[in-house]
Amino acid sequence: MRQDAVRLHLTNIAGLGAVQLIKSLLPALERNKTVRVVEVYLPDKGDLSSYQNNDTSVALTRYRRYLPNSLSRLAECLFLGQRFSGELPLLVMGDLPIRCTSQQTVFVQTPHLLRPEKFSWRLGKMKQALLRWVFRSNIKYAQAFIVQTTLMRDALIKSYPSLHSRVHVVAQPVPAWLLNAGIKRTGRITAEGDPLHLIYPAAGYPHKNHKLLASIDDRQAAQWPLARLAITLDEKSNPAPNLPWLHCLGTLTAQQMIDAYNRVDALLFLSTDESYGFPLVEAMFAGLPIVCPDLPYARVLCGDEAIYFQANSADSLKDAVNELHAKLSTGYWPDWTEQLKTIPKDWESVAKTMLDIALKPSVGVTNELNAREE
Repeated sequence: MRQDAVRLHLTNIAGLGAVQLIKSLLPALERNKTVRVVEVYLPDKGDLSSYQNNDTSVALTRYRRYLPNSLSRLAECLFLGQRFSGELPLLVMGDLPIRCTSQQTVFVQTPHLLRPEKFSWRLGKMKQALLRWVFRSNIKYAQAFIVQTTLMRDALIKSYPSLHSRVHVVAQPVPAWLLNAGIKRTGRITAEGDPLHLIYPAAGYPHKNHKLLASIDDRQAAQWPLARLAITLDEKSNPAPNLPWLHCLGTLTAQQMIDAYNRVDALLFLSTDESYGFPLVEAMFAGLPIVCPDLPYARVLCGDEAIYFQANSADSLKDAVNELHAKLSTGYWPDWTEQLKTIPKDWESVAKTMLDIALKPSVGVTNELNAREE
């Protein structure tokens, strides 16, 4: 019996969150028995460059870059994409369609491709505008797109109306390292009235909003009910060195994150712009309380169970932390049962859905999240 096959394009995976997602997803894609992965295009630098699989029949091809990454990425998508042409479908995991002759499905993870409310001449915003131009120019080369939430699907179609009916929603579970960790928190480790221990796991990208911590008046730090707020930045990147309860841990390993989720009182999330928000899903899975911005991406995941604050207000953040402390002092603990119902329980089902879309992008997948909410 003939086995269907696809190719995976991973050369543009660079962000910390995207890399962690691929580390969980890639083995599940390769284990799929219905649609076989026959070739994987890898970057020549970073964590994924050293990826090795157990199936020697899967070709691993590393894409060597000679220009700075941003320029090389543009060249790859706009001018050098024909090297990825072929009869077998191509599943592109790096947000941007590639100009090649092949049936192509693109997994979009970044919210920076969405049309902004207003244009900005700042360098970072200009780079995002250029990426949006590349995306718009290359849309015709892809038959389907995959996103992680209905919110992202609708926003992507609003920004690029030609994508109507071509965007599939495939939610993802927590990373593989957390799935079988056995964490299910049901209360605080310390006494109910003690100051809080929080963690904010995020890289130092501007949209992760660490600058909000810098806006906190350190003269009022003692008024915050905090014993410790751990962030995953190096000490040299500490946004507020004068806050006595702020501690920089650097990048944490999977085991260190498991240890942290086992002992902290809650997750703090500050990000202003997400297509999904993996730490939110991780915290819900672990049973932890969540304090996060009152923004659509957070609302769609956490519903009414999280404690929200205004994303650019230190005073609002302080009020939210005080609210958490007060609720925990009365014995409160969140119940994420309803929110977790929409989160897949394993990576195998996610891999199967993605491969099915890549193989037949015009056929609707069986997924309740793809039902449009008019």
